[in-house]
Amino acid sequence: MLTACAGVHVKETQVAAGATHPTAIYIRPFDVSQAVFNGHHSTVGERPIRRSLAPAEFAEDLREEMSKIAPSMVINEDQIPSTGWIVEGQFDVVNAGNPSLRFFPGGPFGTSKVLIHVRISEVRGHSVSLDSKDLAGSYGKRGHVIYEFDVAGGSRWTGHDGSVNAPGLGYATPFDFRNAAERIELALSPDPYGYGIRTSSAPR
Repeated sequence: MLTACAGVHVKETQVAAGATHPTAIYIRPFDVSQAVFNGHHSTVGERPIRRSLAPAEFAEDLREEMSKIAPSMVINEDQIPSTGWIVEGQFDVVNAGNPSLRFFPGGPFGTSKVLIHVRISEVRGHSVSLDSKDLAGSYGKRGHVIYEFDVAGGSRWTGHDGSVNAPGLGYATPFDFRNAAERIELALSPDPYGYGIRTSSAPR
């Protein structure tokens, strides 16, 4: 039951335009330059390596999850597609926690945490390139901003028992990245769990 606590949720939404059915989705690796990057990332010496690889790792997780909505691919900073959705953002917090302290279940010991800002823009038939000062308005650097929100979460009270969602005594950040990518995909999918599907025509 405790391992089921691990996960990520949408913490705050700034823009929600109700856009659906993109022709394609392009993921630009998220910015990690201003992130608080701490906790147990293997060793202190390896932490800068893990930090530098975080954008590529999360972009690949996000590509796999967003492929459930539309064909998705990871693009470089200088690439601007002519149509579809562009997903970008920044890491605010990437805290791997302490796996040794997670040995004690049922409490906030050694928990990991991620806080990620997500911005999704839509371009249609032409490239758009605007100044960074326009990011707070209706347009982003790459097009019309249709969704903007923050996701947050982590290992929570999962203790030493791991699962497909929880790191247990292992390295927490890959779990947190995958949970965040999955939550972003679910947040953008109409009826993501198929609750509206009827297997019978009889009214209930």
